[in-house]
Amino acid sequence: MQPFIKWIISILPFLIIGGLLYSALFVKPNIVASSVRPPAIARGDYLYGIALPKPNVMWAAGSNGKVWRSADSGLSWAIQATPTDENLQDVAAWDEMRAVAVGNQGVTIRTDDGGKIWREIHVPRSNIANKLMRVKIFEDESAWAVGEGGVVVCSADRGVTWVRKGREEDVAWNDVFVSGQKVWLVGEFGRISSSSDGGETWKPSNSPVKTSLMAIAFRDKTNGVAVGLDGVVLVTRDGGSKWIEQPKVTREHLFDVIWDGSQWAAVGDKGVLVSGDGSGSWKLSQVARNQRAWHTKIVSTEEGYVVTGATLVTIDKSVAGTIHH
Repeated sequence: MQPFIKWIISILPFLIIGGLLYSALFVKPNIVASSVRPPAIARGDYLYGIALPKPNVMWAAGSNGKVWRSADSGLSWAIQATPTDENLQDVAAWDEMRAVAVGNQGVTIRTDDGGKIWREIHVPRSNIANKLMRVKIFEDESAWAVGEGGVVVCSADRGVTWVRKGREEDVAWNDVFVSGQKVWLVGEFGRISSSSDGGETWKPSNSPVKTSLMAIAFRDKTNGVAVGLDGVVLVTRDGGSKWIEQPKVTREHLFDVIWDGSQWAAVGDKGVLVSGDGSGSWKLSQVARNQRAWHTKIVSTEEGYVVTGATLVTIDKSVAGTIHH
C-alpha cells in the first residue's frame, strides 16, 4: 500500500492545480441579482407645483420634466413618463383624468387619461423669454398660465388650445387669479395689473412696493392678498383698486398664498408659514418643526395643507407638519 500512497501524494499537487484550472476556465459564478426600485420621489427631486383634483388624488410636477401622481392622498407616489426634461414649474388639474403642467422654455404638457400619456401642446410663446411660472384652473374651468416676456395665455377647452391675452413685454408675471371676467396679475418689481373684460384690456394698479410679487389669491371679488420677496404681504379690500402693505412678520421670501375657507396661508423660504384671518392680523410659524427648506406651492386639504418645493410636507392644522420627502 505504501507505493500506492506515495504515488497519490506525488500527483496530489497536480490534481489540485488541475482542479483550480478547471474551475477558472469552466465554472462560472452563479450571480444572485436583486433590483432595488428607487422611490418615486428621489433625493434631489424638487416638486415646484401640486394639484388636488379630488381629496385622494394628487399630481405634482417638478425638476427635469418629472410628474408624479398619488391616488392615496399622498401616502405613495408613482412617477409618470412625460415628453420633456425641462423643469416643470406648476401643474393644475380639472379632475382625476385631465391635467396640465407648464415650465421652462414655455413647455406645456397635458393628459386626459390620468397621466398614462402626457403630450406636449402648442402655447403662444414670447420672443423675449419663455419660462412659464404658474398655471391655474378656475371655477369656469378656464386655465390660465403666466410667465416671462409678459406671457399671459388662456385655454377655454381644458388645455387643448391656448390664446394669448395681453401684449408681449419685458416683464415676468408670476401669478394670476380669475373671478368671472375679472383677472389679476402680479409680477416682478411689485407690478400688479388687472382686467375687467377677461383679459382683452389691462390696467396697471398702484403698488406700494417695488419688490417682486410672487403669488395672488382672492377669497371673493373684493378681498385679496398678494405676497412676494422679503416677506411682503399686500391686502386689498376693494377688488384691487388699492393695495395696502401689511406689517412684516418675516423677512423671508414668500412664494405662494391661498385662502383655505377660513384663513390665508402663505409659504416661502426657510420653511416659513404665514397665516392671517382676514382682519389684518398675521402670524408666523413653520410648516414643520426644524423645517428650513423652501416651498413654492401650498394647497388646502380636508385635514390641512400640502406644501411642495425642496420638500413635500403634509400639514395638519392642529399639529406640526409631517415631512414625506
